[in-house]
Amino acid sequence: MKIRIEQWPFLLFVASLPFASVLHFRFYSYPVQIADILFLLAAAAWIAAFAIKRRSVVRSRFYIFLAAYAIAVVLSTIASANPAFSSIKLLGKFYLIGIALLSINSITSTDDLKRIVQAWLVGAGIALLLSFVGLLLFYAGFTDPSQNIVLHPIYGSLPPGNYRRIEGFFFYPSMLANFIGITWMFVLLALSSNWIKPRTVWIYAAVLFVVDLFTLTPGLGGICITTGYVVGKHLRDHGMKILGRTAIAAGILIATVFFITASITMFSFDPNGTAIPVSHGMISPSHRTVAWKTAFETFLKDPFFGRGVGMPVANSKFVDPSGNSQILTDAHNTYISLLGETGILGFAAFMGIIVFLTFGLFKMRNEDTIRRSVRIFFLLALADAFFYQSLTGSYEDSRHLWVLFGTIAAMLAVSNKSNK
Repeated sequence: MKIRIEQWPFLLFVASLPFASVLHFRFYSYPVQIADILFLLAAAAWIAAFAIKRRSVVRSRFYIFLAAYAIAVVLSTIASANPAFSSIKLLGKFYLIGIALLSINSITSTDDLKRIVQAWLVGAGIALLLSFVGLLLFYAGFTDPSQNIVLHPIYGSLPPGNYRRIEGFFFYPSMLANFIGITWMFVLLALSSNWIKPRTVWIYAAVLFVVDLFTLTPGLGGICITTGYVVGKHLRDHGMKILGRTAIAAGILIATVFFITASITMFSFDPNGTAIPVSHGMISPSHRTVAWKTAFETFLKDPFFGRGVGMPVANSKFVDPSGNSQILTDAHNTYISLLGETGILGFAAFMGIIVFLTFGLFKMRNEDTIRRSVRIFFLLALADAFFYQSLTGSYEDSRHLWVLFGTIAAMLAVSNKSNK
């Protein structure tokens, strides 16, 4: 089916998601990405198509949960410790809701889904390839992050050495890892639906896993869970039940290890070199754990509406293994971040969105190969990019995550419509 002219801006928007730092600028105090400009074009194109009756509003209960979240963040802004600051951040929340709305109304069939997945994989593929080249250039001597822009400028909680963390065209390696978690599930969805050639998948997967590995973030545990499940299910389906269970258990075990290492101080600064406290029997909470604790304390002070949309909620001061003094004001945990910023109302509203999507996928009927693939790989995408990675990072404001939300809601609407 030919792509209609009004669909192109949204496809370009999806493809541009991994290029957050490209042509990045500030409009007053709000950061603007190339994807934001393309979103405005996509929204205008959809409105124009709606006006001439080439598009209609998709019916879904998803809107109820989006509306609840919108109300919750407005109330949090009104009750904020700094209403003026939160009002600016509130616009960002409405933008994210708009992304979900546009996504659900841009995907009305499996053909539309195919185009979205392919657009995502094209954009992600370019970003991953350039990140891979940047990694090779690092070991060829181009070690300056100001020139080799896919490199992250600091080591974070890791000891300095002859390596670099990869952030791609995001601003943090953790955000790249979160995006890659979804991308890997889209690769497998495209493969199982015959939207991509198997030979291409091998090359794509090799680059993806190398780049993901060099993000060196606790979120890597998420892709271990999903890959372990996929491999385990494949083995069980071919009669190798013990190996299948082992693969699944191994994925969960590795993910657990990643989480534990993020919770305790693995490396600390020492004038004579990096110290490893655990090797001396010293176990102390990591800077992330302190951020979780202080952010939760912020929530307890304002349990209903939180401290305010966009407000700093954590206070974790530490010296990293490189000897740099740092402070974390972000909760580094989506669940606690929601509680700290928007209180129990915002948390409940946001989790209502997640519960609606998750249970909707569980109840989706496996009518054909594509629907079965959509069901399993979207569930795994949520398991990785949201449920697991949210334990060690704050991703509630990630544009790509809200595209995933809207895409899942769209496919639930398509499934419900076909079942009537």
